[in-house]
This record gives sequence, C-alpha cells and structure tokens, in this order.
Amino acid sequence: MTKKKAELKDIHIRRLTNKIDKDGNPIATRHMVGNPSGLHLFMKPNGSKTWVLRKKIADKRRDIGLGAYPDISLKQARDLAKENIALIEQGIDPTIEKRRRKVALRKEQKQEITFAELAEEFKQTKTREWKSLKQVRRLQQYLDDYVNPFIGHLAIKDIDRNHLIEMLKPIYHRINPTALRVINYVEEIIQLGIIRQLRNEDNPARWNKNLALAFPKSTKVHKVKHQRSVKYQLMPEFMPKLLAMAKTRPEAACLAFQILTVGRPGETRLVDWTEIDIAQKVWFVPNSDEELRKSDREWMIPLCSEAIKILKNQEPQKKGLVFHNNGNPIPDNYISCIPDALGYDGVAHGFRSTFTTWEMELTDRQWSPDAVRLAMKHVDTDSTRAAYARGQCYPERIRLITAWEEWLFKGELHDNIIPIRRNAG
Repeated sequence: MTKKKAELKDIHIRRLTNKIDKDGNPIATRHMVGNPSGLHLFMKPNGSKTWVLRKKIADKRRDIGLGAYPDISLKQARDLAKENIALIEQGIDPTIEKRRRKVALRKEQKQEITFAELAEEFKQTKTREWKSLKQVRRLQQYLDDYVNPFIGHLAIKDIDRNHLIEMLKPIYHRINPTALRVINYVEEIIQLGIIRQLRNEDNPARWNKNLALAFPKSTKVHKVKHQRSVKYQLMPEFMPKLLAMAKTRPEAACLAFQILTVGRPGETRLVDWTEIDIAQKVWFVPNSDEELRKSDREWMIPLCSEAIKILKNQEPQKKGLVFHNNGNPIPDNYISCIPDALGYDGVAHGFRSTFTTWEMELTDRQWSPDAVRLAMKHVDTDSTRAAYARGQCYPERIRLITAWEEWLFKGELHDNIIPIRRNAG
C-alpha cells in the first residue's frame, strides 16, 4: 500500500527550504504539499516559491502553475488545485482552457474599443492618403463638433441607428451638406470596425434605405447654392474687357487663361512654366499632392490661340509660376473679384458653369459627353475612365476648346483643327 504524504500546514510551508548541493549552494527543490494529491511548492535557488499542480492529462504529465507564494496562500492554492482537478476529470486540459480564456478576454477587450479611438486610427491612415492637411483638419473638426459628443465614448459594437439619428438631428436641417459628409465619415469608420471584427456586418451608419428613412430628402431641406457665373451670352463682350485688364494685371491674365482652358482657379494659379509646351500647344497638368490640385491624374490640356498669346505676354524668362504676385501665387480673392470689378455678376469658379451651360444650350450637344467631362477633368463614370485611358478624348477636346474660344471672342462656333501630340521625351 502506497504511503500517503502528510498534509502540510501553513507553519510547515513557512519552514520549507531549498535542498543544498555538495558545494553548499541552494538548488531547485519540489516539496509535496498534499491535499489534493499532486500539489507541490516549487522553490527556485533564488528563493522564489511557486505553487504547482502535477497531474497526468491523457498521456502527458503536466505541471500546472497556480501562482506565486505567498501571493497565493496555501488555502487558495488548494482551492485552485481542486478546481483544476475537476476540469481534468471532465476531460478538459486546464492549461489549454486557461489559454482559451486569455484569448477570449483579449478579444472582448479589443471589442471594447470606442468610436473616438477608432476614429483617431482612421484619421492617421487618411493623413497618409489625403492630399492636404485641410482635409484632415476638417475631419477632426467634424469629429470634435458633431460626432464624438454623441458617440465618441461608445464601443464600436454598441453603436446603433438611434445613436446616429440623435447625432444628426441638430445639424441635418441646419447644415445639411455638412451632415451628409459627417455621416459618410462615420459610416467609413464603423466599416473599419467591421473589418477589424469589432462588430457584426451590420453598419448602422449606412444612409440609403437605412438612416435616410428617418429624415426628409436632402433636396427638401437644402437648396444647392451654385457659384455665381457670368452668362455665356455675355462672354463675347466680357473677354475683350478682361484681356485689356490683363495687359497690366497678372491676375486678370490668369483668369483669362483659366476661362480659355476651362481650368479650376486653384490649379490655374499654380501653373508652372515646366508644365507648358507652347510649340505643341499643350498644358501638361501633373498629378500632385498640393492642396489646390484636385486631381490624382495627369492631364493634357489643349491651348487655343488666345491662351498661347496670354502665355507669350508673360515674363520672358519663363521660369517658376506663370502667373504670380511678386513670385508668390496670386491670392484667390484677387481673381474672383475681377468679374464684379468689370460690372459682371460672377466669380472665378463660376466660369466652369458658364462653359457647361454654353455647351448644353448652344452647341446642340455636338460633343460627346466623355469629351465634355474630361474637359472639366471629371472622371466619375466608367465611360469617362475608359475614355481617359484611351487618350483623354484629346483630339475632340481640341476642337471643343477651339469652338469655346470662337464663342468667347466672336460669338461663333468653329470645328476645324488638326490635333497634335507631345514630342516623345
């Protein structure tokens, strides 16, 4: 009959010491404690003590750590040992079960990440993607003013439609375009949470056929305010006055160049001589991360005769900015106020609307929709993306820009010009 190990008490545990080797140095020592069988106190040579339960699980003998002594008392160690033995008797490996619980705990803690925390991660990602800090600052302002006060403290998994409806109510009628941009950002951030498995596949911030049902249509609460634009019928009298001003004022020359190329005010103010090929009559607009450049594509912009004249009238050294104010970009307000100064109701950006209205009403839609969109540098449909890839409809756009030029100065249409290409290299 196997002799049963005596059950140690607290006083015995306190008196336990390490075994000594032949040189008198302490060595690792395992002391059987008893009750339950297999409970040991393991003592390292440095004097630290750990509770260990040694049991056979299936075909393997395992040492299951129960914690350090005296942090874990003898009574606690015995209770933990009995709990582990109960698991073993149920066919459960306590070591594997402990690991499983840790994984589950980490997953649960991960799912407690708040919207504000995930939004910060989203912002950092977009900072590397977006072209300007202005976009990042706008996102942060939206989060600070309209989002985080309502849902910033909530875990991603706990956000529901009612939270988002309450978030939108104060701003949907008052600043509708901002409200729609806000909910779009919120949807993207929550979608990031879904990808990170912080919630299920349901995105409560989805607008169409979801949150939109809780609000009136945007068109009923917000009237789009378009940029003031000079009517195309007035352009043949407007342009000579503008060119007369351009002889002494570079901002007027810049506006005239913008109108003739159907450019955006920002990119026209930043046009550099390195982008201009006068011989080939092309403005090569590069993709750029500059704040005022809105396109991530490269563009070939046809230059009509009047645009070439404007370029040739600028500084002869042809270095740096084509249009500038003492070497610096011309401020936007310098250009936008010119139509009013000449007695016409419009702003610089409105001339793009003037162009599209002219094309729709006066040319009887003789130009392909792709050519018109690409002249505006819009690549928002499969058709225009394919047309861009095929060559940006460049030959047709040359004819379109020439017809626009003819109207601007003569009130006439013209459709007879041979397309050119940029020299290789």
